[in-house]
Amino acid sequence: MNISLRQLTANDSAAYSTLIDNSPDTGAIRMAPRFEIDPYQALLGLHTDTVGIVAETPGYDGLIGSGLVRFGQCRWEGEVRPYALLNTLVVHPDFRRQGVASQLAKWREEYARQRFGDEGILFAIIQKNNTGSELTAKKWYRQFLPDRLTVIPMKMRSAPLAGRSQFIVREIDPSEFELVAQRLNGFYRDYNLYPPETGESLSAWCAKTLFDTPFHHYMVVTDPSNNILAGVGLAEYGRLRTLVISHVPPAIQLLNKFAKLLPASGVIRELSTSRVWFAPGHLEAAQYLFETVRWEWREKGTSLIAFADTRSPLMEVYRLRPWTIKSIDSFAIHAPTLMQEEKLCYYA
Repeated sequence: MNISLRQLTANDSAAYSTLIDNSPDTGAIRMAPRFEIDPYQALLGLHTDTVGIVAETPGYDGLIGSGLVRFGQCRWEGEVRPYALLNTLVVHPDFRRQGVASQLAKWREEYARQRFGDEGILFAIIQKNNTGSELTAKKWYRQFLPDRLTVIPMKMRSAPLAGRSQFIVREIDPSEFELVAQRLNGFYRDYNLYPPETGESLSAWCAKTLFDTPFHHYMVVTDPSNNILAGVGLAEYGRLRTLVISHVPPAIQLLNKFAKLLPASGVIRELSTSRVWFAPGHLEAAQYLFETVRWEWREKGTSLIAFADTRSPLMEVYRLRPWTIKSIDSFAIHAPTLMQEEKLCYYA
């Protein structure tokens, strides 16, 4: 194919939205994003330092593919290094298996190299059984960590928790940003791919919004003496874009009649979590915080999205059930030094 690649611009919003609408994922539960605001602004609203690439071909009025690169700083094997997360690679169904994905992936890799040379970390999240994405990633990764990331779209609670006098859930106070940043850095001290926090960076994240009201929130749980025991960041992604379900396997349809795992409307409004931590010995406080959020924030979203390394202590916070819908994904990584595989990885 004759394919031309260029950087995504604000003028591509309508064409990008059309591409996404026409290119639902190929997982067991198929869904596609539907933007609630201008798509270009929504992408920047998710992560400011994001660059997009789009593919076109003569004779087709529209985009045939796209991909994103998110930049930042993270810990890697004891050092802070620049990273590039290669994500949201999309190819229109009519143009798949014609080399479009490979060219998009190559452009993103080269662009990242221009930003930080050979010292940075390239990585991508590969969905289980997504053979196409894995084959594309094989052309650039040096290390593959299979089945290491659990992504959990939890439904919101339909009833409140029984009150516990020993725990108080509230929004963070500005005077606590520095303390919570220190606790976060301590909790993720030995994780790879974790972006170190400061009081200033956490404050800036909470202040960032594309709306007249806050979009990011940080919730904490304390004891009666106001000692902070755990925390979680929340992003109202459903205000930027929703996920429209186009196909659900019969087995999950049947399960959903009883467990109500997926919204009846077929539209998912996400509340995404990040920066989750708890103090040593306070797992119960973290569980109480998480379940309280699932109840008190039920009007702001249909699903609370949680992420964790499959071996992380955070898995105990989420308390998965046999019927919990989840995705077990893999990390594809290219880094100057190989990761010690017994270490944990961060993602949000």
